[in-house]
Amino acid sequence: MSDDLGFGKLLYDDGLVARLLGKTRKGRNRPLLYGPDLPVVLLTGGPGMGKGRLLRCVRDEFGRHVPAVHIDCAAPAHAERAGQHPSTRSEVTEALREMAVQFGAWSGDGGPIAVPRLYAGLVAVAAGDPLAGSATGLEEVRRHDDLLPRGSFWGGVLHRAFRSYLAALAALLAAQPLATPLITAILDELFERVSSEGKAALEDCYGAYSGAAGHPRLGLHGLSVDFQQGGEGRANAESFLFRALREDVEAAYTSVRGRMARAGRPAVLLDHADNALGRRLLRPVLLDRESGHHDRVVVFATARRADGGRFLYRSTDADADAVASWGPAEGGLPVWQRARGGVAGLVAPARGALLVRMPTLTTEQQNDEVARLQGRGQGGGAGRAGHPGHAGHISHAGPAGHPPGEHASRLRVESGIHRLGGGRPRFVTRLGEGAASLRVREPGAFTDWDLLDAPVRSRDEPEGRPVPVADLLLDDLIVRQLPEELPPEQHDHWLDLLSHLSVAHTGPCAQELMLARQAGRDERLSAYRVAELLADSGWPHCPRHFIGDRGLRHLLMRRLHRMGAQEAWQADHALLRDHFASRFPTATDDQCGTAAAHAAHHHLAMGGAEAAVDHLTGAFPLRDATRTMAEWCEELLAIAGAPCAAPLAGDPDDRHARALGEAPPTGGDWLRRRVDRLLHAVWLYEDRTRPVDQALTGTWRQLLDRLGDEPVPGTEVLTRKAGEWAQLAQERQPLKPCACTRHLG
Repeated sequence: MSDDLGFGKLLYDDGLVARLLGKTRKGRNRPLLYGPDLPVVLLTGGPGMGKGRLLRCVRDEFGRHVPAVHIDCAAPAHAERAGQHPSTRSEVTEALREMAVQFGAWSGDGGPIAVPRLYAGLVAVAAGDPLAGSATGLEEVRRHDDLLPRGSFWGGVLHRAFRSYLAALAALLAAQPLATPLITAILDELFERVSSEGKAALEDCYGAYSGAAGHPRLGLHGLSVDFQQGGEGRANAESFLFRALREDVEAAYTSVRGRMARAGRPAVLLDHADNALGRRLLRPVLLDRESGHHDRVVVFATARRADGGRFLYRSTDADADAVASWGPAEGGLPVWQRARGGVAGLVAPARGALLVRMPTLTTEQQNDEVARLQGRGQGGGAGRAGHPGHAGHISHAGPAGHPPGEHASRLRVESGIHRLGGGRPRFVTRLGEGAASLRVREPGAFTDWDLLDAPVRSRDEPEGRPVPVADLLLDDLIVRQLPEELPPEQHDHWLDLLSHLSVAHTGPCAQELMLARQAGRDERLSAYRVAELLADSGWPHCPRHFIGDRGLRHLLMRRLHRMGAQEAWQADHALLRDHFASRFPTATDDQCGTAAAHAAHHHLAMGGAEAAVDHLTGAFPLRDATRTMAEWCEELLAIAGAPCAAPLAGDPDDRHARALGEAPPTGGDWLRRRVDRLLHAVWLYEDRTRPVDQALTGTWRQLLDRLGDEPVPGTEVLTRKAGEWAQLAQERQPLKPCACTRHLG
């Protein structure tokens, strides 16, 4: 994937990033956007939307011209280092320390950024464990030696004298225990040897700590005590340490040398910032700026939920409008200004955030990326000569030669990527990698599921053994990005549960599956809790489909279809069919009109077309006077629609012949035969995993008109539907659109 694929409007010279940082990717100065009160910029988007890639791009491109520190809040290293000495370390202190190291390594204009304020705070915390031996405590203090400031207002005194003091203190401890607490000795020596300018800086910083009353020594001691208390006290201490770091950065820019040598704004880039560590880092910034404690650090953070995360809001109705949101597709630059009124600490933190929606790839960008990957794939191929189950119309491209019908094949593959990927960059790139290994011999017989079966080399497999691209996508988007609140005992079952839920419509429908598939387990998840976890993971909601992202739903359906040689697929649909068949037939159902129609839908997904035809024939107003023609048409669409798309992948498929009347059903009168043709025509069209046959859709008006041959009330509805469906088919749009199937193309 190109590093900046899809980010043009964000990264160009007058884009959001350049205007916030005051520098372009080439290092030219740009007018600063906002300030001095800055929002926290939250890049929002679900898995595979490129949030982390954008942060890395900012670090690598803009980080050559302004200091830009990058922290992955999901990296296990923070917790591992904190666990080595939990009384004086936490994930937050380890992340702050890593930021300080990166600021200290800055080699651009103005040179490294010293962090004396943060250093003093970390030293106080390190020396504050009352239960640790003096030698252990001193070792914790010396761990921060690499953060000792050189030059600046410390005048080099602390760096030389303090290091010598620690060495002498270590020798003393070898002979006899320290008479006074280590933290007292450390702070005494710190304030004895620091320059007057350094004392003033510490006074401004730690003199403002709660209970310090302007005395920095008391502030540092109180911070250490709070950290030892844990809970809210430790959270307050961690918050203040991040403020100290930002004050260090601010001082580097406002000093005489800084004003002359530094330009633009520094950046803190927090990936996976909606997890526990990220929230503990973001919240102090939001609260400080809300209370008027401003700084010039531009904070970019990532969040999977579209609203940025629940931690930004309070349980009041007004909070829904407290956050500003913007997407690159809107053009221009986002207008942001902090809302006035309210009491700091009581208003929603969200009003200090700017939500930036990650852009989806345009059709042109998708095609360019696929072309780039196919060019690479034709040079090396996937290394396999065939692909089981699809040898009749697919093979794997070798290093030489071109497949017949190359243009038609390319268009077919591109259309499949558009539908499955939905512009999600990770989807597009993975599918493009898979497409590079395929040679489509018969584009008309190629389905989107064939694309999901395409082999791609995996670094996790021995010797890079090829695996289906669908498996890699599920690993990228689901297995490696488990919901934070998913119970540990459910981690191994999460992918299986989602696979079963891929055939469900609403919450109650999904709940039936969950009850059956978790029977016998002590720890269970309800479908409604699963829906919350999916939302927290950034997956979109669709009222018509429980798995609200079409690409993800097909990945999961494909997996379910192959579990136990289709046994799981058949069992899940049979379970839902029997459940809805047991209800009163005319009981209303949100998605399928009636319970009987819902049962017929799942029977159809199992290949039981005859039962679906029987239901629609019996429910036709000519036979059932209680039904209106409009209700009947809606039931037809509900029965033949997703998620029963593509259940026949790899199996004999007579839907096309049935729709054209070339393979008529056995038995039945004229009405049943016409309903059978219409059902199969709509079913095949709504499948949308293969090219739309315009000859097939051209029969709709004839089929609908002929259904109205007999004098039935509401036959004018059939004529109107024929026109509406023809128009939708001309635009290649679903007949029953929903949030995840609009604009499939």
